[in-house]
Amino acid sequence: MKICDLLQEINNFASFDLCAEWDNSGLIIGDYDSEVKKIAVTLDAVPEAVIKASELNCNLLITHHPLIFRGLKRINYNNWLGLAIKEAIKREINIIALHTNFDRAESGVNSILAKKINLEDCENLSDYGIKGNLREKMSLKKFLEFVKNSWNLTQIDYYFENEREIKRVALCGGSGSEFWEFARDCDIYITCDMKYHELIDAVKSGLVMALCNHGEMERASLQELSKKFNAVLLDIKALNNHGRI
Repeated sequence: MKICDLLQEINNFASFDLCAEWDNSGLIIGDYDSEVKKIAVTLDAVPEAVIKASELNCNLLITHHPLIFRGLKRINYNNWLGLAIKEAIKREINIIALHTNFDRAESGVNSILAKKINLEDCENLSDYGIKGNLREKMSLKKFLEFVKNSWNLTQIDYYFENEREIKRVALCGGSGSEFWEFARDCDIYITCDMKYHELIDAVKSGLVMALCNHGEMERASLQELSKKFNAVLLDIKALNNHGRI
């Protein structure tokens, strides 16, 4: 199968028509006529991921985040982006990004996250994210521990004005701070990268807000993505060391 053929297959479950206008999904580096030999999947095309894919004899690396996102004026091998581009070209690694199209797809990031915590009666959260119901109410702390284990997270920060039991849940993988108002009918909203004043507004509205690490939350969906391609999953983190004091 050629890269162009695989892109058509991807279009069937994560249509590129779903991409946000500002996104850069699709073939980032490579040749549409290149034959796909072996596929690896990772969150970010950091140099370590490109090199590892090459060592595993993969000639296609499928990522969630686009390697090239903003306009480039130069490619400098002394930073991680330039080095990743250099390694991909040198090692003849094609790179395809499935970003907002996979976020928004019916079987994409948010749907996978919802299934992992057994949400039922799911519906869209605006044009992005998902909301649904737990089978039974859970205490806040018990629910957050369940989410943490289900998504294999190292931590969840949470904020509330009045603690409540959790039944109706909204979530958005990645940066979903601007969608909190669509979660007003829920008990809790789980997302990443929320600004301080948006957080205050959401909590004052009565929502419990739960904030995850961006990469960890989205990484929870990659196992299912790798299964779609029968691909090698590279669990290479862009931020390998992190902590809190």
